[in-house]
Amino acid sequence: MVRKFRLRNRCGYATMTPIRGGRVSTGDNSGSAVKERLSWIDFSKGLCMVLVVLYHLSLWMETEVHSGPGLWWVISDALNPLRMPLFFFISGYLSVSALRRPLGSSRSRTLGLYYVYVLWTALFLLRRWLPFLSADAEPEVGQLLLSLVLPTSFWYLYALPVFFLATKFLLRMLGNRSAYALIPLAVMSALSPLVQPYTQGLLTEPFDAAKIPSVLANFLWFYLGVHGAALWASFSRRRSYGVLGLSAALYVAIYAVMTAFRLELLLETVLSGLALFVTAQLVSRINMDSRAGRGLRRIGSQTLPVYIFHIVLISALSAVVKLTGLMPLLQSSPGMAAAVVPPLLALPVILLCLSAGSLIKRSPFPWLLDAPSFLVGARKPKEDDRRAKAAGSPNAGLNR
Repeated sequence: MVRKFRLRNRCGYATMTPIRGGRVSTGDNSGSAVKERLSWIDFSKGLCMVLVVLYHLSLWMETEVHSGPGLWWVISDALNPLRMPLFFFISGYLSVSALRRPLGSSRSRTLGLYYVYVLWTALFLLRRWLPFLSADAEPEVGQLLLSLVLPTSFWYLYALPVFFLATKFLLRMLGNRSAYALIPLAVMSALSPLVQPYTQGLLTEPFDAAKIPSVLANFLWFYLGVHGAALWASFSRRRSYGVLGLSAALYVAIYAVMTAFRLELLLETVLSGLALFVTAQLVSRINMDSRAGRGLRRIGSQTLPVYIFHIVLISALSAVVKLTGLMPLLQSSPGMAAAVVPPLLALPVILLCLSAGSLIKRSPFPWLLDAPSFLVGARKPKEDDRRAKAAGSPNAGLNR
């Protein structure tokens, strides 16, 4: 028996009907419903992107300025179970229709994203050969090549094609029982930190460590996004302030217990699931047309340049601070710097990233953010892309 969820809420979800293989069809394609459904997606992606930028700014403060846990580092750590799981859940949610199509028609999700990963990983790591940006010994070329085939700084771009291909394989192999794969994936997610000692030596200083545990931890959320559209919509429909408050309080309590007793293996995956539930409750209450709502939606509609360029900008900012002698000034009051600098710089960094992405789109070098057509095939005209979005077709997990 097939169940339908008639959803009437401020986010305007369409009727979600679970069908075979964990796929989802949308029964209401009215313009306002689809517009608002896309609004919560862009809003959530924008929120995730802001949290990612704040995390990397606070990481910079902790590693180079402040020796103890600063305010934003504590906040970022508390939101760690939400930040990337929500991003990957939405990416899986937006991959449903592409997973139905032949693999050759989805090269932008596989070869295309891996191309962007390789290009920007190589460009980012070339700074290690510039003596005025790095005091380390000249890195090994072999380590550079290994960084292109393992997940490193831009590991999200690496993980998306891997997750897409793995999900397509599981859907084909398991058919109607594909949702049962969530059980072993949850176990893999929970146990992923145990892999760290076996992978930390693959890449050595000055290269970034391989993020294999992060990839293993987050496949669960991408796969849940593929199967969980109706569940997410149901959570959003059954919203109440009481449920929101209780679930948020439960999140804080579980996080406190987890950190106090070092129970990450047992509780972090559970905490991420609870964080998704809280988010589903929260975004259904947000006014998407408020100033904050519009701002986050704009960021969420252009996540690729923000994701790539904020890492580059923070690295450049670190070099400028060192070269100009500003580091002692920050270190003179490290606690204040760790509390003030991340929120102060987050918005300027994001705006610069959006501007850079817009300039690249209009420049002769769009291949810096988009794979060339010989890798991914002919592109749809923009009008076709707009029609696909208007029909509720999830065509991209990471907007350009």
